[in-house]
Amino acid sequence: MTENIMSETIEKLHWELQSKKLQLHWLLQITKAINYNLPSAQLYNIYQTVIKEHLHAGKLSLFVNEGEWKQVLSYGMKEELARLQPEKLLDELQMSSTKEIATPEWLEKDESIIPVYHNERLLAYSIVGDIKSTHDIPVRAIVPFIHTITNIIVVAIENKRLNIEAVAQAAFRKELELAAEMQDMLFPVGLKGNEWFDVATVYLPHQQVGGDYYDFISLSEYEHIFCMADVSGKGMAAALLMSNFQANLHALIRNKLPLKELITELNECVNKSAKGEKFITFFIGVINFKNHTIHYINAGHNPPVLFDKDKIKLLDKGTTGLGMLDTLPSLKDETVTFEKNASVFCYTDGVTELENNAGEFFGTENLHEFIHKNMAAGTLSDFHHSLIRELDSYRQSTSYTDDVTILSLRALA
Repeated sequence: MTENIMSETIEKLHWELQSKKLQLHWLLQITKAINYNLPSAQLYNIYQTVIKEHLHAGKLSLFVNEGEWKQVLSYGMKEELARLQPEKLLDELQMSSTKEIATPEWLEKDESIIPVYHNERLLAYSIVGDIKSTHDIPVRAIVPFIHTITNIIVVAIENKRLNIEAVAQAAFRKELELAAEMQDMLFPVGLKGNEWFDVATVYLPHQQVGGDYYDFISLSEYEHIFCMADVSGKGMAAALLMSNFQANLHALIRNKLPLKELITELNECVNKSAKGEKFITFFIGVINFKNHTIHYINAGHNPPVLFDKDKIKLLDKGTTGLGMLDTLPSLKDETVTFEKNASVFCYTDGVTELENNAGEFFGTENLHEFIHKNMAAGTLSDFHHSLIRELDSYRQSTSYTDDVTILSLRALA
């Protein structure tokens, strides 16, 4: 009798040992597959093969949260279960904070629900059933083993996803840094006036790199080109397009082209570079402090404001934005007088499209009213400081949603 008991015990231990060896074998295979960095689809296929072919589970459904819930595997389940949306299924499962799962009415006696948590967040759950007894692994050990390999597979895939996101975010941050550096290089350095004029600028970059650009190019002591542009979109693509635009602009200016020809050439350059994916709004003016004139073209940009003798004039004559059309429609230019003490204020839409807590734009009406009340008082730098204070007060607790770029000029003679 004792020999029989001992024999049964030895056989049981041998069986359990073989079972553990088999489990260890599949754990090693799964770990190897993870270390080989196989795609998620292949890892899921390995998981299904182990459960179906080697653990002999007749039913399996695996639901995974990959940003949204998806059913990534299913076989042998009732047709209505296979069609259930994971979110609805979760409501029925009523998973509690203790990570225990209520048994829904549709769950059959041979089925078990296995949740997978990671950092207190439900990543996945599987439903397994129809587990058949074999000589490989006892039934009582199969569900815990499935729980183990489900955790390993799902958490590995989640870590891979998070790592990919982290790499992408790091690359995006680096791109923004490079784009910001590139954009900063576009602006003129050491800009200052002389006995003919006063000049002041403000550039407040948003946390994401925009495509704002201004320039001031001296042709003589009293004649200068000033311009402002804004490219659609943000990031490296916008910065590269604006950098290319600036290079083309400077080359065309050196060729001393008339404004209409210059704008036409720039439109062709933007079309070639952007290929219809982006466009640039652009204002350019040639200011002559000796002749007291501004000759300009506005290509779809926010109209600069000419303030003279308590009156406001918008510099809005021109055409559409550059890169919008192959041929610029109804291209117009205009020459306006610019007498002593007159000022011109150029800006990008980060000023007028600033929102307050109620979602209301600062708008052109508020801007024009502020210019009318404050532009003549003090220096241009003082005016810019007071405008930024006004914008900060208007936006309340909201943040700037775009770059704020300002360029102002005043005739002193």
